[in-house]
Amino acid sequence: MDSFYLFELNLSTNAQTFINIESGVLFTGFNNIRNGNNGTLFSLKNDFSTPASPFFRLRVGFLLNDKHHFSILYAPLKIVVNGTIDRDILFDGKNFIANLPLEAVYKFNSYRFTYNRRIISNNKFKFGIGFSAKIRDAGTSLKNNELLSENFSIGFVPLANVLANWAISQKMGVEFLGEGIVASKGRAIDLSLSGKYNFTKNLQGNIGYRLLEGGADGTNRYNFIQLHFAFASLNFSF
Repeated sequence: MDSFYLFELNLSTNAQTFINIESGVLFTGFNNIRNGNNGTLFSLKNDFSTPASPFFRLRVGFLLNDKHHFSILYAPLKIVVNGTIDRDILFDGKNFIANLPLEAVYKFNSYRFTYNRRIISNNKFKFGIGFSAKIRDAGTSLKNNELLSENFSIGFVPLANVLANWAISQKMGVEFLGEGIVASKGRAIDLSLSGKYNFTKNLQGNIGYRLLEGGADGTNRYNFIQLHFAFASLNFSF
């Protein structure tokens, strides 16, 4: 019994819990979509006017013994576009007639478990590699006054990750987090680079840029995206 309490005390002493809240604005680089074996390839960037959209991400985790990073990410993403297109769109077997008001919804909600092992750790530079297990709830819907077609699905994607932290001074630094995988029929890449400022020992702020890029080329579904994020985040540790 005494050894159990000793283990519990040692774990709580060497584990640092953190909560990271990120928000900002995302911009579409490209978003090309085709649904159905004979579906029409169209673009939410070129065929429609896609506005900049706000976004939100929440990551909760802990750092054990200053080496083992564990975290869970919740990253909802939804883009709504309204407009008309001068050609018919065949989408999941339904024909959306040209020049009628059309609403397109693109969704890419991501839920991610991340483990990263630091292999370099000193006062100036920290670097680690690991893996992430990603569940994505994603897809597209089209709607006009006559038709509605939705094509959403849930899938699992394994990712590799790299985490680096360079301390310029006690107060300022640079952080990089990259997660991704590349395969013959698709890819998933999430990269962020930011400058950080330590307000206190337990409160850190970041301002940076994030790139989300990837997609899949399947028989019945084709979708490749490139999204750019300007973000600010706060990290609370305790």
